Amino acid sequence: MALQLSMRPTGWFHIGWSGEIAPGAVKPMKYFGKDLVAFRSEDGELAVLDAHCHHLGAHLGYGGKVRGNSVVCPYHGWAWSTQGQNTFIPYQDNVIRKPLRKWAVVERFGIMFLWHDPAGGGPREGWELPDIFTDFPDLPVASEEGFYPCWPNALVDKPDERIHPQYVQENLCDTTHFRHTHGAPMDPELLWFRAEGTKFRSAMGFKSPKTQEIALRTYALNPSIGLSFFAFDGRFPYRLVLSGTPVDEDTSHFRVSYFFPRDPASPHAMPEHLQAYARSTEALFEEDARMWRHQKFKHRPIYARQDILGYTAMRKWCEQFYEAPARLSPAMAERMLDQPD
Repeated sequence: MALQLSMRPTGWFHIGWSGEIAPGAVKPMKYFGKDLVAFRSEDGELAVLDAHCHHLGAHLGYGGKVRGNSVVCPYHGWAWSTQGQNTFIPYQDNVIRKPLRKWAVVERFGIMFLWHDPAGGGPREGWELPDIFTDFPDLPVASEEGFYPCWPNALVDKPDERIHPQYVQENLCDTTHFRHTHGAPMDPELLWFRAEGTKFRSAMGFKSPKTQEIALRTYALNPSIGLSFFAFDGRFPYRLVLSGTPVDEDTSHFRVSYFFPRDPASPHAMPEHLQAYARSTEALFEEDARMWRHQKFKHRPIYARQDILGYTAMRKWCEQFYEAPARLSPAMAERMLDQPD
């Protein structure tokens, strides 16, 4: 069965880093074709609302100011709380009852995540976000305090990419691109994979060319389309979050967030050798992105034998997130929907 691809899948999505929005700050956003405003109240609560004031439609993200726990419209001074309620109109005593839509958001390990349901529903039981430090049962339980924050030094930020977020998922079972795309000396082995409801887990083993023994294992945990959590078990056991969040019917915002283990000799400041590695990660992303930007998605690919089990299981798992009709821009449809050869 072909995936009913759209740019409006259901689930949790990465919309930025917590450090981008300080208390009292306002930021315009656009995701899933919707104009949004994100702001943080003076006491630190993050809120994301529909962006346009119900009065005359001004965008609260351009010139809006935070006052207490509300964002104030730059046009006529109407105030909207973190719950989306109208709290103040400067030239009349009463307020209006119609709220702005409040979007469900959570903050985890310095990352802001937004819940999207094309039907407008709230977060669902069983669809919770995993914890990148504790939800890998094959590894010892880690703690956030044992890693440097990803923001602001260890990240890749790529807005306005004409790439469908499905390609984040396609990496889960693709072992044979490492040698050709990333210059690895050997292809890794797909050790196992399994679907667990709304979670998909997989593991790869990278062998040492000298010993032919597995020297590095990578574990992937995906909770939705366009969102992958990775843990590396080797000499450098870091973690990362790879994400692609739809902006509209033609573009996505791609990000990578790296969590490097703290060096006991420099527990507070990331040492230069790690900062240098962090600066090199954009080139690593580009090795994949240069493929994705020009790739024609194959709903019915001609698989190599070793691809079949992993890819078919992964794509079957993906089906549950595509609840919206496959509405894409003409350019994205040309890349992502099957056309007669």
